[in-house]
Amino acid sequence: MTDRQSTLYADIAGGVTTFFTMSYIVVVNPAILAAPGTGMSFSGALTATVLVACTMTLLMGVYAKLPFAVAPGMGLNAFFAYTIVLQNKVPWPVALGMVFWAGVLFLLISATPVRERIAMAIPPGLRAATAVGIGLLLTFIGLQSVGIVAADPATLVRLGVIDHRALFLLVGVLTAAVLMRRGSPLAFLASIALVTALALAGGYTPWPERFVSVERGTPAQA
Repeated sequence: MTDRQSTLYADIAGGVTTFFTMSYIVVVNPAILAAPGTGMSFSGALTATVLVACTMTLLMGVYAKLPFAVAPGMGLNAFFAYTIVLQNKVPWPVALGMVFWAGVLFLLISATPVRERIAMAIPPGLRAATAVGIGLLLTFIGLQSVGIVAADPATLVRLGVIDHRALFLLVGVLTAAVLMRRGSPLAFLASIALVTALALAGGYTPWPERFVSVERGTPAQA
């Protein structure tokens, strides 16, 4: 921590904040994979998402000694569900087999200098554009969720209905911006907590029926 000019308090705050800011993927990823027509189980995809994110994040911290959270990619899952399975009519068990062997190939490449050469061969501008593109995708999903962006048959997207969700978004962004300017490590966590509290107090979102549950999926038909 001294070498990284950090403290235990900042690391814990960063870890909790990272968990809450990426926990959306626990629901969004299985929702995409289990889209109508794919044949995949939502509960099965949810369990797999949690196990993969938990295991890989622990390995990243314990083995690689890096404070990075790892989870399924939000672009590849859409490509898997909508392009490979739905558009190209590839059965999802076969598509998962393709993902498995692609992972094996990637693992083999990662153990050799080829991985670094491939990464460095990508122009810096393209690498930066990839990061920006992922950020724009997540921003677009967020704007859809709060109703600011809506689908339109003529222009693809249009301005949606501005209601309490947009107000909560503004409150959350302003809270995070003010606390970040003050150098608070709790900026994003406080923003999430404030918006959640406002939604619960206003009755816009219900309290969960239970805080712990076990998802039980039915056996999938291959």
